[in-house]
Amino acid sequence: MSLAVPASHSFLTTDGLSTDLFSMPTELTVSEAAAVLDVPEGGIIEMLKLRILGHRQEGTRRLIDRDELLAYKRKYEEGKAILDEMAREDQEMGLYDV
Repeated sequence: MSLAVPASHSFLTTDGLSTDLFSMPTELTVSEAAAVLDVPEGGIIEMLKLRILGHRQEGTRRLIDRDELLAYKRKYEEGKAILDEMAREDQEMGLYDV
């Protein structure tokens, strides 16, 4: 018997390959989180400072909850899709013609 993982339980890595969510650790380092979001590590650190993402400190390591990170990514992508659609509609209506 095999377990089928729904597409919603996978994520796209920076090299464009889809990876099973369950193969990810439950907590990610700053560099791992940066790879998931495809942003520089400094961006993740700023997000932690601004409390956009929560984390826990273990010695000098900052560990970010996988599920919280993926929820943030999902919300970001939904917002980006909405803005892209708005820009496309504005262009179709000629609002940006010069």
